Amino acid sequence: MNVWFNKSFSVAASLIRALDGTRYVVHASHTDPTHPALHAARHAFLEPRGLIGERYVRWMLSEARARDIQLIVASKERERLADHVQAFRAAGVTLITPTTRALQDHLERKDEFLRGWDAGILPIPAWRSFHDLASFDQAASELRAPDVRLCMKPARGIYASGFRVLTEQPDRDRFFGGELYQMTYAAARELLTGEPVAPMLLMHTLEGAERSIDCVAWQGELLAAVVRRKSGTSQLLEDRPDLLDAAQKIARRYELSGLFNFQTKDQHGAAHMLEINARPSGGVYLAMAGGVNLPRLMLDAATGERRRERSAVNLTVTEHKVARIVQAAAAPAADPAVLESSGQLVGA
Repeated sequence: MNVWFNKSFSVAASLIRALDGTRYVVHASHTDPTHPALHAARHAFLEPRGLIGERYVRWMLSEARARDIQLIVASKERERLADHVQAFRAAGVTLITPTTRALQDHLERKDEFLRGWDAGILPIPAWRSFHDLASFDQAASELRAPDVRLCMKPARGIYASGFRVLTEQPDRDRFFGGELYQMTYAAARELLTGEPVAPMLLMHTLEGAERSIDCVAWQGELLAAVVRRKSGTSQLLEDRPDLLDAAQKIARRYELSGLFNFQTKDQHGAAHMLEINARPSGGVYLAMAGGVNLPRLMLDAATGERRRERSAVNLTVTEHKVARIVQAAAAPAADPAVLESSGQLVGA
């Protein structure tokens, strides 16, 4: 069965390699010929650069027909593609998108998500939104409290882009100790002087354990969830029935299909919700060390074989990076002057 992973993040390579030896023949596409996903898939091809919007959707539909694709795991333009599920189905293609376009947009806008969140599932930290210096100062005055640090991050963003913990004064020990995600209030205020910025969040920094929960669901039904507790260079796969229950409620609430992830952090021993990502996390390959093949579970569900699986727990996992040659560079032209000075110029 032919499955296509369109342009995505580098973690797609881990998902593709997990499908080796299964009934799924993977096709991968990207605009970068050196992207890891292209070198993990059995079949790889380049996407046109700069192609977006409805033109990209039409290109995908044409390519799916030409390459006899039965399944597509959508990444680039996944929100827009959710509007075209029926068109792909009419062409014999099952298009896997997380949920409706409206719900994907809702989850991407972290301020909107937090306003609409059901704290009965998991509590959330105190927070405010801001977009300029005046609203930042107002939010800070409302949130500051004894023994509480504040942090800020974009309302829309991936990974730790734009995230900073705020300090009253520069902290030399933390900086030289490797904690780079910090900024003084004065520096933050300086950045906000002038034109308004895209919506940002200011919130209480939760100082407890941080967890990432990697999940697979189909049409709102949770099929598997793996809880990873982060600790330095390693992570612990934990047995947390409360977070598995939260994962099921999240899948049902947002009618999720495919791989998704949510992040929590402890405060006073209780897990608090930080965000939900309707896509695989950057560390999903660590979750699969527990024995659950998350992408295969997703594709099996998409083809009618829906089943639940549980990960092994109480395992400490880490990563070992491996270098792969993806393209051999042409040897640079020799400089005759250099060769002559070294005695290597033939015929001199």
